[in-house]
Amino acid sequence: MNKIKLLYDVVITMRNKEALHGVLTAEAQKDRVNIFTIRNEFDKNLQTGRTKAKISTEIDYEGKMVKHESNTEFTLPHSGEGRHCEFIKSMHGDHSAGCGGFKGVLSKLNLALAILNALQAEEQESKSVVMSLNADDLPEDTKKLLCEKMNQSSSCGHAGHGFIKEFCSVDKFDFLLKMFVNKKSEVEKILITFDGSKSDGQKEQHDLKATAELSFS
Repeated sequence: MNKIKLLYDVVITMRNKEALHGVLTAEAQKDRVNIFTIRNEFDKNLQTGRTKAKISTEIDYEGKMVKHESNTEFTLPHSGEGRHCEFIKSMHGDHSAGCGGFKGVLSKLNLALAILNALQAEEQESKSVVMSLNADDLPEDTKKLLCEKMNQSSSCGHAGHGFIKEFCSVDKFDFLLKMFVNKKSEVEKILITFDGSKSDGQKEQHDLKATAELSFS
């Protein structure tokens, strides 16, 4: 099965949709204790950027419990032109774009090719396809690079605060991603499981686990 053609068809199909309706659920655990859960039911118009969302979150971090529920509606600005400009800058070696010049471009290309090579696609009897990416199938240098990028994100403050930073500053990790695509090249569901570990300031080891599911209707 041609993975590039399959991914191309999926991207084109999803891009041409007028709206997306779905549910995102996720939870995270530290040392087998649930510290974060979220459920987000969303309805997004891809033509106008208008989005409706019903969000429920629960955070239990360092003894502080926070629960929040909200219904929100907003419009996201179209940002395709901005992304295009950033890409052009990176191709010309603009260090302000954060790509590290020509070596940075090659590093990103190497990462993309390693992921594509490790990506598996299994056709089902219904003509649907299950695409999967297992960290065990990635080269060790690629896993090391991903870990470094996560740690850089945490140290630069891009990962937010609290438990989110913990999950971005791991010593080692494994993950499994599965994407379920129907015969119309539509993404029906994406599943992600994450296992990691990190040591704290007292050199104690902590286990981190997270799962996420994104379903489209």
